[in-house]
Amino acid sequence: MGDLTTLAWPDGGAGPHAKKMKLAPQLVLGGVVLSSVCGIAAAQSNLTVYGIADAALTHLDHRAGGATTYMRSGPKDGSRLGFKGSEDLGDGRRVLFVLEAGYNLDDGSNGQANALFNRAAWVGLSDQRLGTLSVGRQYAPYFEYLTPLGPLPVVTGAAGDHPGDIDGFDITIRNSNSVKYTSPNMGGVTVGALVSAGEQADVNGTDARNMGGSYSVAAKYDNGGWHYALGWQLLKNGPNQTSWDPTSSASFSKSPLNAGYLSARDVQYIAAGMRYQRSALSLGGSLSNVQYRPNAQSLFDDIAIFNTAALLVGWHDASPWQFGAGLTYTRANRANGITNAANYRQFALQQAYWLSRRTVVYLLESTQKARGQTLGAGGAGPIDAYAAIGVSQSGLVADSRKQNMITLGLRHAF
Repeated sequence: MGDLTTLAWPDGGAGPHAKKMKLAPQLVLGGVVLSSVCGIAAAQSNLTVYGIADAALTHLDHRAGGATTYMRSGPKDGSRLGFKGSEDLGDGRRVLFVLEAGYNLDDGSNGQANALFNRAAWVGLSDQRLGTLSVGRQYAPYFEYLTPLGPLPVVTGAAGDHPGDIDGFDITIRNSNSVKYTSPNMGGVTVGALVSAGEQADVNGTDARNMGGSYSVAAKYDNGGWHYALGWQLLKNGPNQTSWDPTSSASFSKSPLNAGYLSARDVQYIAAGMRYQRSALSLGGSLSNVQYRPNAQSLFDDIAIFNTAALLVGWHDASPWQFGAGLTYTRANRANGITNAANYRQFALQQAYWLSRRTVVYLLESTQKARGQTLGAGGAGPIDAYAAIGVSQSGLVADSRKQNMITLGLRHAF
């Protein structure tokens, strides 16, 4: 749905009964004036309502008690309803805003409890020469620049996320109470920075400088078919540190990969990605380093490090068909009494058929094998590492070292 200030009949006319209507001259003149005012308003400001309705049947094996088949909302792109708009202030300046709510199409519930606009809620000022400054709940530059080079466009988050979304390439890290700056495009280069206030008081005399806050700096370069990105972000735990304080400004994925390290003081992410697009073919890859860093209150002693390498290939030509494949390898370090460190190998596929520009039927497959050991919830262990495909299945933990998933879905954008 587009600009709400410019509503018209589908045929562009005044409606089926226009020729039968006779208007008084005063009404005609008033209509002309009103039309002119609306035209000026439409040229200066606009409001767009948009969204995605996405649902699928998923079959997941190696669950406690056997395989599971269930309906899942948003495996491909995430079901959402949003409002965005802008007002032209003149001289290259604009006011911008976005309000975006995630919802579950299978049962109609909110995507996140106690949060209506859980995906995004921000307002900002944009200047063509100086860039954009925005405040509210928003995504960090780390996510915005690296995610387009990750698995989401090629094999989607449900199937192709790096195990447990350990490096935050999926849409799970959102920053509340944040201020973000985005530069204008400078010869193909764009940079961004974000600071999110933790808004937490000092606890037991600890160092509470922005406790529960987050930071991010990232840059990207686009030149023809070549795309590159480099990003860093830091998420800080709050005073209720045991299992990652829910009042911290940033959310992130919890899975069997990081279950033993959620009492960390903070989590640091560093990642780089690239993609080359030539006609229908795209090739790309990424490298990431994630560190869960403890303090005296943590339930583990040594820094837990996860390194991930990924390769992606996609094909989407003028036909309705789209294909993608992704290969991922994640390895933890030897620490916290673990000598046989956990590692995860994953292979994912997507086949999609576009019925129209907005509607697609898709099939996703993913298989993962885990080896080695890790820490369990609360720092327990060492325990055997179990498989964890993406984040869509994060609540359905595998009961063994391997897991397979297949999903058939329908997605429509509006």
